[in-house]
Amino acid sequence: MTQYILRRLLLMIPVAFLVTVGIFVLVRLAPGDPVLAYLGEEKDPVSIAAVRREFGLDQPLPVQYVAWLSHALRGDLGRSFHTKQPVIEAITERLPATFELGAAAILISVTLALLVGTLSAVKRNSAVDLLTSSVTLMGVSFPNFFLALLLILLFSYVVPGRIFPPGGYVPLTQDVADNLRRLVLPAVTLATASLAVNLRQVRSSLIDAFGQDYIRTARAKGLAERPVIFRHALKNALIPVVTIIGIQTGAIIEGAFITETIFFWPGVGRLAVQAIPSGDYPIVQGVVLVSALSFMLSTLVVDVLYAFLDPRISYGSARS
Repeated sequence: MTQYILRRLLLMIPVAFLVTVGIFVLVRLAPGDPVLAYLGEEKDPVSIAAVRREFGLDQPLPVQYVAWLSHALRGDLGRSFHTKQPVIEAITERLPATFELGAAAILISVTLALLVGTLSAVKRNSAVDLLTSSVTLMGVSFPNFFLALLLILLFSYVVPGRIFPPGGYVPLTQDVADNLRRLVLPAVTLATASLAVNLRQVRSSLIDAFGQDYIRTARAKGLAERPVIFRHALKNALIPVVTIIGIQTGAIIEGAFITETIFFWPGVGRLAVQAIPSGDYPIVQGVVLVSALSFMLSTLVVDVLYAFLDPRISYGSARS
C-alpha cells in the first residue's frame, strides 16, 4: 500500500505541472489588461509601464512562467495585484468557509443518497421509486444558479417568517445558530446535483448487488432482510458510490464558484470569481492550482478506501 501511495504521489507531479502550464496560459488569453484594471481611469503611459514592471508583466511569458513556478515550488504563489496580500494567505483565510460549505453539501448528499437510494432499490418500480427517479431527474436538470435563486425566493421572501437568510456569512465561532441558518440554502444548492448522481448510483449498484449469488445464498440461509441489505448488499455496492463521492469532493471548489457568489459566501470560489474580471492572475492561478491538487488527493484517498471496502482489491507492487 505504501509503495502504491508513493507511486501515485509521483505521478501527480507531471499532472500538476501540466495544470500550471494550462492555467498560466489561459488566464493570459482572457480578454482585458490587469494593469489597466488596476490603474482605473489613469492611462498615463509612464504609470502603465511602472505597474507592468512592478507586476513582472514586462518580461516575456516564458520568463514569467518560470519565475512563478519556481516561487510556487517553494510555497509562494505570489501576491494579489490589487490587495498586495500573499495568495497563500488569501486562500487560507477563505478555506474554512469553503470547507464548511463543502462538508455540509457532501453530508447532505451522501446521507440522503444512501437512505433514499436504498429505499428506492428495495422498492424497485414502486411509487416511491418513481418519485425518487423524478426528483433525481429534476436535480440533474436544474442549474445551480437557478436552484439558488429559487430557494432564496421561496425560503427568504415567500414563506412567512423568512426561515433562512438570502445570503451572507457569520463565522461558526461567532454565532453557531446564525451560521447554520445561513449555511442551509447554499449547502442544499451545492448538494442537489451531486445528490441526484449519488442517489442514482446507490440505487443501480444495490439493484445489481441484489441479483448476485451471495445475496441469494444469504436469503436462503434465512437471514433477515435488514442484515442482507446493509451488511452484505450495501457494503459491496458502495465501491462505485465512493468513486463518485471522491470525485465530487475534489470538485467542491469548482462547484462552489457560482454558489458562493450568489449567497455572498466568502469562500475560495468567490475569491476567484472576484479576481477574474480584474485580471488578478496570481489569485486565479493559486485557486486553480489548489483546486487541482485537492482533486488529485481526493482520488488517491478513494483508491485507498477501496482496499478497506473490498479485501479482494490489492495495491501490491505486482499491480499494473
